[in-house]
Amino acid sequence: MNRKIRSISRRQVLKGAAATGLAAAATPAIFRPAFAVPDTVKIGLVGPKTGPLALFYEEMGWAIEAVKKFTGNSITINGTKHPLEIVTKDSQSNPNRASEVTQELILKDKVHIVTAFATPETVNPVSDQCEINGMPCVTNDDPLESYFFGRKGDPKKGFDWTYDFFFSGAGALGSNLSFWSRVASGATIGVLWANDDDGRTFAQIMPPPMKDAGFKVLDPGRFDLPSSNYTTQITAFKAGGADICFTVVPGPDFTVFWNQCAQQGYRPKAVTAGKVGEFPQGVYPFGDRGVGFMTEVWWSKFHPFKSSLTGQSSMELAEAYEKGANQQASMGLGFRHSLLEVPIAALKKTQSLDLGAIRDSLRDNPVDTIVGPIDFKKGPFPNTAETKCVSGQWRKGTKWPLELMIVDNKLAPEVPVGGEPELMKYS
Repeated sequence: MNRKIRSISRRQVLKGAAATGLAAAATPAIFRPAFAVPDTVKIGLVGPKTGPLALFYEEMGWAIEAVKKFTGNSITINGTKHPLEIVTKDSQSNPNRASEVTQELILKDKVHIVTAFATPETVNPVSDQCEINGMPCVTNDDPLESYFFGRKGDPKKGFDWTYDFFFSGAGALGSNLSFWSRVASGATIGVLWANDDDGRTFAQIMPPPMKDAGFKVLDPGRFDLPSSNYTTQITAFKAGGADICFTVVPGPDFTVFWNQCAQQGYRPKAVTAGKVGEFPQGVYPFGDRGVGFMTEVWWSKFHPFKSSLTGQSSMELAEAYEKGANQQASMGLGFRHSLLEVPIAALKKTQSLDLGAIRDSLRDNPVDTIVGPIDFKKGPFPNTAETKCVSGQWRKGTKWPLELMIVDNKLAPEVPVGGEPELMKYS
């Protein structure tokens, strides 16, 4: 009886409220009309926060926070404003782990697009998982040959869901050859290439153009990482008169190699230390022994490009990072920023959050980025876009302990040079 009285009383109250125009205010939320809340747009990101490749992650955290601040954690797609979330996963510098966390992003986190960076050991397994699962994926910091042929890509078919922008091995080698020719023309190049995706790919594609440029190539063969003894390789380089040393190994392995070079008296005229010489934190530990290291330069504060997302110039982005992070910007900064710039540009131009539509927008819409123009229809291989390299050399700095100087711009004359190539100096 009491329940009935309370029920009638409530109806009477609502009836009276309606009569006085207060029904909407008196009606509980469950009776009010429901309005659709826009879906949260999720960008997945895989990178090596920890492990031997952690040097590559140095600027990624700052880039993520800067983009989140600039966008206000939102994005407008086809006239609708959506919350924007960047979901990060640590590959731990392990290809198997990279695959596992990519599956988490796709199946558990339900992201709309996946991004990844930092060598084939991260990029290739992430891309493979996205290809299998029909997930749009854009990557960088993986040389195009290592990306495409390392994943057994067919130039006649390409891939359906996955795209990479970075320098090509041929392009990077071209910048190296230009530098080497100016300091040790016709010399013997001793190469230290491991038994990994980069090493195996480089061993196939690089010796012919090196020889065509007049150099001799001394290759002691592939070896497994990590390694604690490089005596075999160093002995071969010394016996063969390798005046140029070209290594492509992670920082901890290069440290072992370079220390053993000093112990065993190997003093090449030119040193190109891939996966180390690109980063200030990679060369700082060597002090004066790092002065003169040469590297291909993917991006610098001197590059004449600006962000399609923030409008910042290369110089402005570098200065913002150095002020905010209180450490020196590396060439990786531009590519960390562009790794978010490119998918956001694609998302803004898509007509829906259908994965196929996002993939099509990524593929079909060129974008001018902080690292240069990106157009996946131009190749040189299917699903790739090439960025150009110049040559840089580490010198004693004024603001920072060591600073990278552009010394050769043959392949990208729009990038200004700051000095001339020099031979390594030993005390």
